[in-house]
Amino acid sequence: MGMQNSIFNSIFKPVKFQPTKWTLVFLLASAMLILMGGAAVAPALPLISEAFPDCSEALVSLIVTLPSLAIAITGFFIGGLSDRIGRLPILSASLLIFSVAGASGFFLNSLPAILAGRFILGIGIAGITTTTTALITDYYSGMTRTKVLGYQGASMGAGVLILETSGGFLAGISWRLSFLIYLIGLVILIGVLATMKEPLREQKTFLHESTDKSTAETGKDAIQREKGLIKPNRKRESNTRPVCEILSVYITLFLSMVMFFLLPTKLPYLIPDILTTMDLSETGGIFANPALLSGMFLGVVGLVSALMGVFYWKIAVHMHKNLILVLTYFMLCAGFITLGLSHSLPVAGIAVVIIGIGNGLMIPTLLNWLTSVTPMAVMGRIMGGYSVSLNLGQFASSLIIVPVFAVVGTYSGLYLAFSILAALLTVVYLIAYLKTRALNLAEPSPVRN
Repeated sequence: MGMQNSIFNSIFKPVKFQPTKWTLVFLLASAMLILMGGAAVAPALPLISEAFPDCSEALVSLIVTLPSLAIAITGFFIGGLSDRIGRLPILSASLLIFSVAGASGFFLNSLPAILAGRFILGIGIAGITTTTTALITDYYSGMTRTKVLGYQGASMGAGVLILETSGGFLAGISWRLSFLIYLIGLVILIGVLATMKEPLREQKTFLHESTDKSTAETGKDAIQREKGLIKPNRKRESNTRPVCEILSVYITLFLSMVMFFLLPTKLPYLIPDILTTMDLSETGGIFANPALLSGMFLGVVGLVSALMGVFYWKIAVHMHKNLILVLTYFMLCAGFITLGLSHSLPVAGIAVVIIGIGNGLMIPTLLNWLTSVTPMAVMGRIMGGYSVSLNLGQFASSLIIVPVFAVVGTYSGLYLAFSILAALLTVVYLIAYLKTRALNLAEPSPVRN
């Protein structure tokens, strides 16, 4: 027991640590698993439905969404645990759970057993979601943190590209093979242990760059504060707890995931409809493999999201966060409408590109907003809440889809119906932006040296 504690302490003991480029690589590789980790096998859903003909489509879809329920249940607890025992041990254990539970579907022969494995997979994703963002906050600050959060959004998009395309390719061979994609977590685990150390965390009440009225708005404000061009409001920092802003992020993220998860859960069913409309389903070649096509389309979303994430910090320097969110939900609305009206693969391709742009802006903007107003001492718990919101929205999506589909009757109609929610969020953040702009114009200019 003493030797085990010694080994644990030697690996996970908090130390002063300067992150390297390889630290960033494996942080981003871990984040790659967050958004679509549960949906990596989504292109195989129609094939799994055929393998279990006595099970409904809604039940089979739980293979994708059940991990999200597990994350919603355990996210707060795991976030609090990471505050107490450390980020790195939680991340390491979570990556191991991710690989073992994720790959279990390759070996299991009944849908209930597969679903049990998917629930355990969700516990692993909860730990990955909570700790990666918390470690970014621990390791980086100021505009560097803004850039890294943008890169995190890009890596999540890259995860969609890699996991969905690979899952679609493997599903084209056998639906069971698609579950083996989760073994990538073991490779990332080795990299995490080799390049990261548990950081010493300062017990600040609030992050000093977050709570002034003129901050947490654009990257430009962060630069000005670092240069001393904006004086911090110390009284407000010590007395105000940004609960409303944190709740706003949680609610927005929840609704965003309700919309976004229409893609992995229903696009694999929409693609065959489009192929039938175009009379391509019997032509052979790639058109005879809807699972691969679905994976490629979802991969396009990931690729575009990744590109947007890479350049996010340049956008954040010049645009207020509310204005970025206006653009985000306008793009999602336009993409859903285009996809709902598409009767050809090229038009569907345009639609997923538009959706990818919106998704690529959404995640880093909400994360940057959340980390900028969160007290360092409770970062793990707040990131646990972020994990809960993200994944509760994904799980709720599968439940909300059922009655909406009963009304609209087609997969195309689903996307048109959910474009209304995107339009509402566009209007909400447009009003918020105009209100903030009016308040800023009415106030004196910031005090400058």
